[in-house]
Amino acid sequence: MVNPLLLLLLSTTAGIQDPTKPLTPGTVVQAAPSVIDTAPVSPLHLQAIFSGGQNSAIIDGQSYRVGDTVQDYRLVRIQPSQVVLNGPGAPLTLTLFPSFSTLSN
Repeated sequence: MVNPLLLLLLSTTAGIQDPTKPLTPGTVVQAAPSVIDTAPVSPLHLQAIFSGGQNSAIIDGQSYRVGDTVQDYRLVRIQPSQVVLNGPGAPLTLTLFPSFSTLSN
């Protein structure tokens, strides 16, 4: 004889989606559109700054000092956490921790 409690349990689980079964088209959930950061991305990446006698900066794996040419830019200033380059268009400022500077804005 079949247990009535078992039958009741089986009848109420018919509407539950099997977690191992692929989703059916009616149950697909669309993700909300993400926010796109439209800040300009620099083609150069500042990796380190060395201070002391003559300051230097590591940009894309190469060591540079004030006055050196970095691609189409001239390195004009090395500060404790950023460097300033002059080149085509406006001056370009590279920071050691760019994600921290965007949090403070």
